Amino acid sequence: MTAQSKETTQQNSIGKALVRIFAVALMVLVASYPMVTEATSDQVRRPLDLPSGGGRDKDEVEQPLPDLIQFFGHDFEGDAFVWVLDISGSMTISGRIDELREEFVGAVLSLSSESDFGAVAFNQNIQPLDILCSAAYSERKARAIAWVTALEPYGSSCFAVAVIQGLEIIRKSGNPNRRLIVVGDGLPACPSLTDTALVLNEIAAANWDGIPIDAVFVGEGSALGIIFFQQLASAFDGSLVIAQ
Repeated sequence: MTAQSKETTQQNSIGKALVRIFAVALMVLVASYPMVTEATSDQVRRPLDLPSGGGRDKDEVEQPLPDLIQFFGHDFEGDAFVWVLDISGSMTISGRIDELREEFVGAVLSLSSESDFGAVAFNQNIQPLDILCSAAYSERKARAIAWVTALEPYGSSCFAVAVIQGLEIIRKSGNPNRRLIVVGDGLPACPSLTDTALVLNEIAAANWDGIPIDAVFVGEGSALGIIFFQQLASAFDGSLVIAQ
């Protein structure tokens, strides 16, 4: 065999070896590549079915915390408040009306905008702030302050009808923690309804949904008045506050 023939044979052998190496490398590459069939392609493309909101259940909704307000030195917790305020003639005694105005203004100003509120003043007539129980935004607070400042005490006190009006107003709030706060200085003195047992029965019939009623007594030396306010608070799961 000539030198030229040997060289040609060696080149052919090297070429075949390179082809075999290339073929093996190609097979390894194909084997390592993931097969995507019609079934698996859906799995690759489909996003994970995770709950939104960091894993929180979709029915779990965070509720704002109720407000904690102070009124006549007592803490009241809720997210909807309606005040029922006695402005009969006896509220002029010993500056009771001035103290009532001051306490009401302070409580209203402390409400957050998450809470609703309304108010009703009463003697023989009913004088509501309005017929709403709505959010405690600054403009509504300002209206409430102007309203209570303009109230002038006179006459007798038609208690039951005022509380029933307050219950109707507070139901206009959709908030769950509702409280009615009644302020007065003595026994009911409405010409058509003075019997305290009948007054409580009238209120009970109107309070069919069990809204808590708190009673704040601002009179002096009236044992019967305190007893009536205690009965009111006890009957409707409320607190009794006796102003000093």
